[in-house]
Amino acid sequence: MILVPALAALAGLLIGLRSRALVVRYAVPGGERPGPESGPEPGPESGAESEVGSGQEPGREPEPAHRSGPGGTYRGVRPGPPPLAVEALTAAALGALALRAVAGGPLPDRSAAAVVAWSAELLALCWLAAVCVLLAFVDAAVHRLPDRFTLAAYLGTAVPLTVAAAAGGRWEDLAGAGLGGLALAVFYLVLFLVNPAGMGLGDVKLAASLGTALGWFGWDVLVAGAFLGFLAGGLYGGALLLARRANRRSEIPFGPFMIIGTFAVLLAGPVP
Repeated sequence: MILVPALAALAGLLIGLRSRALVVRYAVPGGERPGPESGPEPGPESGAESEVGSGQEPGREPEPAHRSGPGGTYRGVRPGPPPLAVEALTAAALGALALRAVAGGPLPDRSAAAVVAWSAELLALCWLAAVCVLLAFVDAAVHRLPDRFTLAAYLGTAVPLTVAAAAGGRWEDLAGAGLGGLALAVFYLVLFLVNPAGMGLGDVKLAASLGTALGWFGWDVLVAGAFLGFLAGGLYGGALLLARRANRRSEIPFGPFMIIGTFAVLLAGPVP
């Protein structure tokens, strides 16, 4: 069983490679379409109109397009997350979740049903973690949580947990997961309706997935995860205010803090 965390971390590293491409593709402002994952820079050969006029002086190097500021920053290029950040964080999250699952010791029942239930629960949490890493980086970059990923997070969590409940007879836990996802989503929806500038519908949709995972382990875990998310977001906002890098009207991406609160509780909580 000690190989399980290592294999999970390796899988996370490979998943992170794909997630990085998706982060770069979807880290675009609201209202814009996601760009291609790869391809040549716009130029004459790609059909894009060049910034340099047709009367460019022969022998002179053309000025770089989209140049801004003395440092030579290019507004048309999205550099993406720091090198290996997405890959390392995904690998660490999956490895930590697998290690926590293995820390529970050998299964008391070695039957096929018990193994399926254990594996399905771990799969649900690892899937949620992998998608949440992607969502956190996109939200931090452009304050958006794309619908396709919040939906994938929910389905990839709910379906394996349903399998775990069927295999292990944990129907009460599944009911708690469903109610937990609904309760947290409704709570964030109320916050959105009260103050649309401070909360987005993407946060509401993400809350459904996070609440499902937290509710699977009980209402106390759900409340603790939600509270830690608000605490982390509040501390970050307070630090920005103290550093005078933001004011009371500044918007901060809340998705990453929701995710931090959730997985802090899932990883630190008692092993069932």
